[in-house]
Amino acid sequence: MSLNTSAINYKHSTPFERTLTDVASFERVKAAQRSVDHHIKIVVVGDGAVGKTCLLISYTQGRFPEEYIPTVFENYVTRIRGPGNKAIELALWDTAGQEEYNRLRPLSYTDVDLLMVCYAANSKTSLQNAEELWIPEVRHFCPDTPIMLVGTKSDLYASDQLEKLVDPTVAETLALQEGAVSHFQSSAKSHHNIDEVFSAAMTAVLHSSSNRQRSFLPVGRNRKTNGRRKHRCSVL
Repeated sequence: MSLNTSAINYKHSTPFERTLTDVASFERVKAAQRSVDHHIKIVVVGDGAVGKTCLLISYTQGRFPEEYIPTVFENYVTRIRGPGNKAIELALWDTAGQEEYNRLRPLSYTDVDLLMVCYAANSKTSLQNAEELWIPEVRHFCPDTPIMLVGTKSDLYASDQLEKLVDPTVAETLALQEGAVSHFQSSAKSHHNIDEVFSAAMTAVLHSSSNRQRSFLPVGRNRKTNGRRKHRCSVL
Protein backbone atom coordinates (compact mmCIF):
# COMPACT_ATOMS: atom_id res chain seq x y z
CA MET A 1 0.00 0.00 0.00
CA SER A 2 1.34 3.44 -0.93
CA LEU A 3 1.54 6.17 1.68
CA ASN A 4 0.68 8.95 -0.71
CA THR A 5 -2.60 9.32 -2.51
CA SER A 6 -1.12 11.04 -5.57
CA ALA A 7 0.68 9.38 -8.47
CA ILE A 8 4.01 10.70 -7.24
CA ASN A 9 6.30 8.13 -5.63
CA TYR A 10 8.19 10.27 -3.13
CA LYS A 11 10.60 7.44 -2.30
CA HIS A 12 11.90 7.51 -5.87
CA SER A 13 11.79 11.24 -6.47
CA THR A 14 13.97 13.32 -8.76
CA PRO A 15 17.46 13.87 -7.29
CA PHE A 16 18.23 17.29 -5.88
CA GLU A 17 21.78 18.60 -6.07
CA ARG A 18 23.16 20.70 -3.22
CA THR A 19 25.26 23.54 -4.58
CA LEU A 20 25.72 25.61 -1.43
CA THR A 21 25.42 24.82 2.25
CA ASP A 22 25.32 27.46 4.93
CA VAL A 23 24.04 28.23 8.39
CA ALA A 24 22.58 31.67 7.97
CA SER A 25 21.12 34.54 9.94
CA PHE A 26 17.78 36.02 8.91
CA GLU A 27 19.54 38.92 7.16
CA ARG A 28 21.70 36.55 5.10
CA VAL A 29 18.64 34.49 4.26
CA LYS A 30 16.89 37.54 2.80
CA ALA A 31 19.97 38.53 0.80
CA ALA A 32 20.32 35.04 -0.68
CA GLN A 33 16.68 34.85 -1.71
CA ARG A 34 17.03 37.27 -4.61
CA SER A 35 18.27 34.60 -7.04
CA VAL A 36 16.06 31.71 -5.91
CA ASP A 37 13.16 30.17 -7.83
CA HIS A 38 11.52 28.35 -4.90
CA HIS A 39 11.66 28.71 -1.14
CA ILE A 40 10.88 25.67 0.99
CA LYS A 41 10.70 25.58 4.77
CA ILE A 42 10.79 22.24 6.60
CA VAL A 43 10.47 21.97 10.38
CA VAL A 44 11.76 18.87 12.17
CA VAL A 45 10.06 17.78 15.41
CA GLY A 46 10.28 14.83 17.77
CA ASP A 47 11.47 13.76 21.20
CA GLY A 48 14.76 15.04 22.54
CA ALA A 49 17.79 12.91 21.59
CA VAL A 50 16.06 11.05 18.74
CA GLY A 51 18.62 12.45 16.31
CA LYS A 52 16.90 15.45 14.70
CA THR A 53 20.02 17.61 14.74
CA CYS A 54 22.19 14.75 13.49
CA LEU A 55 19.74 14.21 10.63
CA LEU A 56 20.06 17.84 9.56
CA ILE A 57 23.83 18.04 9.99
CA SER A 58 24.32 14.80 8.08
CA TYR A 59 22.34 16.24 5.17
CA THR A 60 23.64 19.81 5.14
CA GLN A 61 27.26 19.19 6.14
CA GLY A 62 27.85 15.53 5.28
CA ARG A 63 29.16 14.63 8.70
CA PHE A 64 27.95 12.91 11.85
CA PRO A 65 28.27 14.86 15.13
CA GLU A 66 29.46 12.50 17.86
CA GLU A 67 28.50 14.72 20.79
CA TYR A 68 24.87 15.30 21.78
CA ILE A 69 23.98 18.94 22.40
CA PRO A 70 20.30 19.66 23.18
CA THR A 71 18.80 22.05 20.65
CA VAL A 72 16.88 25.20 21.42
CA PHE A 73 16.31 26.30 17.83
CA GLU A 74 18.63 26.15 14.85
CA ASN A 75 18.00 27.30 11.31
CA TYR A 76 19.97 25.59 8.56
CA VAL A 77 19.76 27.06 5.07
CA THR A 78 21.04 25.21 2.02
CA ARG A 79 20.90 25.99 -1.70
CA ILE A 80 19.58 23.18 -3.89
CA ARG A 81 19.56 22.67 -7.66
CA GLY A 82 16.26 20.93 -8.34
CA PRO A 83 14.28 19.59 -11.30
CA GLY A 84 14.40 21.79 -14.36
CA ASN A 85 17.63 23.34 -13.06
CA LYS A 86 15.56 25.46 -10.69
CA ALA A 87 17.29 27.08 -7.72
CA ILE A 88 15.68 26.10 -4.43
CA GLU A 89 16.45 27.63 -1.08
CA LEU A 90 15.75 25.01 1.55
CA ALA A 91 15.33 26.26 5.11
CA LEU A 92 15.55 23.48 7.69
CA TRP A 93 14.34 24.31 11.18
CA ASP A 94 15.58 22.19 14.06
CA THR A 95 13.43 22.27 17.20
CA ALA A 96 13.81 21.26 20.84
CA GLY A 97 11.74 18.33 21.99
CA GLN A 98 12.06 19.06 25.68
CA GLU A 99 8.87 20.00 27.53
CA GLU A 100 10.23 23.36 28.67
CA TYR A 101 10.15 24.57 25.06
CA ASN A 102 6.50 23.66 24.42
CA ARG A 103 5.40 27.31 24.37
CA LEU A 104 8.30 28.49 22.22
CA ARG A 105 8.39 25.71 19.63
CA PRO A 106 5.13 26.62 17.78
CA LEU A 107 6.74 29.89 16.69
CA SER A 108 8.82 27.85 14.24
CA TYR A 109 5.68 26.55 12.51
CA THR A 110 4.87 29.84 10.79
CA ASP A 111 4.91 29.48 6.98
CA VAL A 112 6.18 25.89 7.12
CA ASP A 113 5.78 23.83 3.92
CA LEU A 114 6.33 20.37 5.42
CA LEU A 115 6.66 18.96 8.93
CA MET A 116 9.09 16.11 9.53
CA VAL A 117 8.08 14.04 12.58
CA CYS A 118 11.01 11.96 13.84
CA TYR A 119 11.35 8.90 16.03
CA ALA A 120 14.41 6.82 16.91
CA ALA A 121 14.77 3.16 16.02
CA ASN A 122 15.97 2.39 19.54
CA SER A 123 13.10 4.18 21.29
CA LYS A 124 9.61 2.72 21.04
CA THR A 125 8.51 5.56 23.31
CA SER A 126 9.57 8.10 20.67
CA LEU A 127 7.27 6.45 18.11
CA GLN A 128 4.45 6.41 20.64
CA ASN A 129 5.05 10.11 21.30
CA ALA A 130 5.06 10.76 17.55
CA GLU A 131 1.52 9.40 17.50
CA GLU A 132 0.26 10.86 20.77
CA LEU A 133 2.16 14.15 21.03
CA TRP A 134 3.98 15.35 17.93
CA ILE A 135 1.51 14.60 15.17
CA PRO A 136 -1.41 16.04 17.20
CA GLU A 137 0.67 19.15 17.95
CA VAL A 138 1.58 19.87 14.35
CA ARG A 139 -1.94 19.01 13.18
CA HIS A 140 -3.29 21.50 15.72
CA PHE A 141 -1.09 24.36 14.56
CA CYS A 142 -0.78 23.37 10.88
CA PRO A 143 -3.84 21.30 9.91
CA ASP A 144 -3.28 21.63 6.15
CA THR A 145 0.50 21.17 6.07
CA PRO A 146 1.87 17.79 4.88
CA ILE A 147 3.84 15.65 7.30
CA MET A 148 6.51 13.02 6.79
CA LEU A 149 7.37 10.34 9.35
CA VAL A 150 11.12 9.73 9.62
CA GLY A 151 12.86 7.07 11.67
CA THR A 152 16.44 7.74 12.72
CA LYS A 153 19.32 5.47 13.79
CA SER A 154 18.40 2.77 11.28
CA ASP A 155 21.98 1.44 11.47
CA LEU A 156 20.95 -0.18 14.77
CA TYR A 157 18.85 -2.73 12.87
CA ALA A 158 22.13 -4.45 12.01
CA SER A 159 22.55 -5.39 15.68
CA ASP A 160 21.28 -8.48 17.46
CA GLN A 161 18.95 -6.45 19.69
CA LEU A 162 16.03 -6.29 17.27
CA GLU A 163 13.43 -7.02 19.95
CA LYS A 164 14.34 -3.70 21.60
CA LEU A 165 13.91 -1.70 18.39
CA VAL A 166 10.86 -0.18 16.75
CA ASP A 167 9.06 -2.62 14.46
CA PRO A 168 9.22 -0.96 11.00
CA THR A 169 5.75 -2.26 10.11
CA VAL A 170 4.30 -0.49 13.16
CA ALA A 171 5.84 2.80 12.03
CA GLU A 172 4.65 2.23 8.47
CA THR A 173 1.11 1.61 9.73
CA LEU A 174 1.20 4.82 11.75
CA ALA A 175 2.31 6.78 8.70
CA LEU A 176 -0.60 5.35 6.72
CA GLN A 177 -3.10 6.07 9.46
CA GLU A 178 -1.94 9.66 9.82
CA GLY A 179 -1.88 10.39 6.09
CA ALA A 180 1.85 11.09 5.98
CA VAL A 181 3.21 11.79 2.50
CA SER A 182 5.90 9.20 3.17
CA HIS A 183 7.77 7.18 5.80
CA PHE A 184 11.52 6.68 5.78
CA GLN A 185 14.02 5.02 8.06
CA SER A 186 17.39 6.70 8.00
CA SER A 187 20.78 6.84 9.68
CA ALA A 188 22.79 10.01 10.10
CA LYS A 189 25.76 7.87 11.11
CA SER A 190 25.87 5.74 7.96
CA HIS A 191 24.10 8.36 5.80
CA HIS A 192 21.49 5.72 4.88
CA ASN A 193 18.49 7.35 3.18
CA ILE A 194 19.53 10.86 4.25
CA ASP A 195 19.49 12.37 0.75
CA GLU A 196 16.37 10.37 -0.10
CA VAL A 197 14.48 11.79 2.89
CA PHE A 198 15.01 15.39 1.87
CA SER A 199 14.57 14.78 -1.86
CA ALA A 200 11.21 13.17 -1.09
CA ALA A 201 10.25 16.05 1.20
CA MET A 202 11.05 18.67 -1.43
CA THR A 203 9.29 16.67 -4.14
CA ALA A 204 6.18 16.48 -1.97
CA VAL A 205 6.22 20.24 -1.37
CA LEU A 206 6.82 21.14 -5.01
CA HIS A 207 4.17 18.70 -6.20
CA SER A 208 1.67 20.04 -3.68
CA SER A 209 2.41 23.66 -4.57
CA SER A 210 2.16 22.88 -8.28
CA ASN A 211 -1.29 21.43 -7.75
CA ARG A 212 -2.33 24.60 -5.94
CA GLN A 213 -0.51 26.85 -8.44
CA ARG A 214 1.15 28.53 -5.49
CA SER A 215 3.85 31.15 -5.92
CA PHE A 216 6.96 31.16 -3.74
CA LEU A 217 8.00 34.74 -2.97
CA PRO A 218 10.93 36.12 -0.96
CA VAL A 219 10.46 37.12 2.66
CA GLY A 220 9.07 40.63 3.00
CA ARG A 221 7.12 40.62 -0.25
CA ASN A 222 3.39 40.25 -0.64
CA ARG A 223 2.49 36.55 -0.27
CA LYS A 224 -1.24 36.87 -0.84
CA THR A 225 -1.15 34.96 -4.11
CA ASN A 226 -2.85 31.78 -5.19
CA GLY A 227 -4.05 30.96 -1.67
CA ARG A 228 -0.58 30.46 -0.23
CA ARG A 229 -1.64 31.43 3.27
CA LYS A 230 -4.51 29.01 3.11
CA HIS A 231 -2.21 26.03 2.76
CA ARG A 232 0.75 27.08 4.86
CA CYS A 233 0.89 27.13 8.63
CA SER A 234 0.09 30.42 10.31
CA VAL A 235 0.59 30.66 14.08
CA LEU A 236 -1.11 33.59 15.73
